[in-house]
Amino acid sequence: MESICRLKDIYKVLYAYERQFAEEAGITINEGALLCCMKDGKPKSANELSDFIGLSGSRVSRIIHAMEEKGFILREIGISDKRQMIFTLTDAGRKKIKEMQGYTIDVHSLMVKLTTIAEE
Repeated sequence: MESICRLKDIYKVLYAYERQFAEEAGITINEGALLCCMKDGKPKSANELSDFIGLSGSRVSRIIHAMEEKGFILREIGISDKRQMIFTLTDAGRKKIKEMQGYTIDVHSLMVKLTTIAEE
């Protein structure tokens, strides 16, 4: 039972960190991961995005939709397979990537908090 309580504490720390990140960056961590996958500027399929982010297809679909609404990516129909959707960065998406490259994340203090909880 104690390990479940520790996991809850870890989730709380991660949630607080994600919330702070979203407030400061204007995007969620998962949206940031999508931009990270696309930073090479090459078009990506939904499967490529899902594999990179490591979440279910349905969750990545919601992330893609949010990024389209924010104007960071565009959806296009695949050339060789009309059933496939291909996503490309917009100018706003490229600008957001440049902005995020200058963003400093204090991973060390986050890891210290998580390690402290895990060792209790």
